[in-house]
Amino acid sequence: MNIRKAKKSDINSMHQIIKINSPRYPKKLALQELNEMFSDSLHSPTFIVVEDKNEIRAFGGFSRSGADDMICDIFWINTNLEYSGKGFGRKLMEDIINRIKKEKSPKVKMAMLCTKIPNYFKKLGFEKLGKKYDRDYILMKRTIN
Repeated sequence: MNIRKAKKSDINSMHQIIKINSPRYPKKLALQELNEMFSDSLHSPTFIVVEDKNEIRAFGGFSRSGADDMICDIFWINTNLEYSGKGFGRKLMEDIINRIKKEKSPKVKMAMLCTKIPNYFKKLGFEKLGKKYDRDYILMKRTIN
């Protein structure tokens, strides 16, 4: 298993996982969000991939919040459904949290994410911020030390 920063050549594989996991999400918008990592945007996201046997099994992204530079937003946490339950998502989240901890200037104090599976993220130290956020999603946070 190899965990690394995504490359432009990974976008197609990442997009395929999104199309399967989130079939109602606009495909063009998903592709645009993935390509944003390679733009000159002020808050370009960082995407991380978990690779196994030269195939992307999971990926996710994070970036500094546009509203508060001491908060990181975590998004697009996806595991290829064929490999769900095999630990790829957990390794991905552990790596993303470690990368966020290393962010400097200013130091990140909190990570936030929206999810439909809050119990999974509770195991990783996240707590709910409310009941529902956007339809069936729940907003969660984790303090970063």
